[in-house]
Amino acid sequence: MKKQSGHPDFYKLTEEEIELHNRKNYQYANEKDPLGNFKRTAKLTDKLFKDGINKPLAVAMVLMSKQIDAVYDMVGENKENTIESIEDKFRDISVYSKLCIILGREK
Repeated sequence: MKKQSGHPDFYKLTEEEIELHNRKNYQYANEKDPLGNFKRTAKLTDKLFKDGINKPLAVAMVLMSKQIDAVYDMVGENKENTIESIEDKFRDISVYSKLCIILGREK
């Protein structure tokens, strides 16, 4: 394996994100289409909004924005989330960023 020159914690955090992605994707998607949750949500929002958000990338961006908003709210209001920690939210944002890149490439 190639010698890693970055900060060791970066690689540890990335491994933790991989595990988080695997756990959460199990709940939201399936083996046939690991990005299926974004595509399903795009179809749903298309029905809910007059003009619709019919692009999976837009849906992923909206969902990532929800995570960013949650972090702002947690920090600004000094809240402690009982379901996910602020670190979990930051990991979600990082994972969504990667998924947005993938969805952008699939268009």
